[in-house]
Amino acid sequence: MFLIQLQERLDMNKITTQQTLKYTQSLNILYVEDDLNLQAETNEFLSMLFNHVETANDGKEALEKYTNEEYDIVISDIQMPNMNGLELTTEIKKIRPTQPIIITSAYNDLNNLLGFINLNIKQFMRKPVEMDNMLFILHEVSKNIINERMIESYRKELEVINKALQSKNDELQSLVRILNSKLIQISKDSPTESADVNLDEITINENDLAELKELETDISGAAVLISLSNKLTVANIKVLGDMFSSYSDILTQYEDYEKLTSQIALLGSTLNNAPENFIKRVEDISILLESFIYVLRMWRKNVVEKDVKKAFELHASMINDVNTIIMIIDGTEDDIEGEMEFF
Repeated sequence: MFLIQLQERLDMNKITTQQTLKYTQSLNILYVEDDLNLQAETNEFLSMLFNHVETANDGKEALEKYTNEEYDIVISDIQMPNMNGLELTTEIKKIRPTQPIIITSAYNDLNNLLGFINLNIKQFMRKPVEMDNMLFILHEVSKNIINERMIESYRKELEVINKALQSKNDELQSLVRILNSKLIQISKDSPTESADVNLDEITINENDLAELKELETDISGAAVLISLSNKLTVANIKVLGDMFSSYSDILTQYEDYEKLTSQIALLGSTLNNAPENFIKRVEDISILLESFIYVLRMWRKNVVEKDVKKAFELHASMINDVNTIIMIIDGTEDDIEGEMEFF
């Protein structure tokens, strides 16, 4: 009869039932009741809503089970043999002060409620329990549990993101210092490749410039992912190497950029041939790599704007970066100091 009445109530309130299941279906609950008939009926109802339902006949048995397993919600009667509901709640709160507990109470239990209130118990169900009321209370308690867990999960994710952003910010500040040093270096260096050529006659096909721009976007994205990743693979590095190789393939047809082209091609082949070395030294390489990519984009922008002189003035900086990156990958640290004087 109980379950028939219960089903009729649930059928009349399907939305509330579905809303409750949304929050309860992943939770475990401990139900403590010494009236075995009521326990069996309520257990059947709770099993429709929760992932797992554990029952106990008194407070002592409940406490033993509670110490051996974690429960999201505890429902307990007050008047029970061996250990009553107030004693059980007191012990549970010692173990886990934030444990959500729902107390079922008869009219003659009112004098005991103050003790539960002092233990910060906020949810009470009057016996005999009405199923609508139980469904409502379980919905509210379970919803709070799920929401609090989501908030905690978001908080932890934000902590991880903030740490990554702080680390990235430190790297960017270092990159800014490097780029400032590069500007000083560029202002001192004279163009090396432009000396024997007519700058007005140097052009790059618009379609090729568009491909270079697209490759730069891919290269930049790959470099950022590599700098942030904690689990780099050989395949990750080879993809970046292939991108640089594709970049140099486009430039190969332009003889005026031969030195730059050969350096980019060398970088691509080095990444493909020694990806493991790159992974080992990624922290040393990342900032230099981002610096090179940044200047490479400036170079292409100058070419697009037909300011070839400025483009050539960037070659020394880019070639210096590539040489340094390759030295780090190859492990020739003794040669790096001279190549990184601009630091």
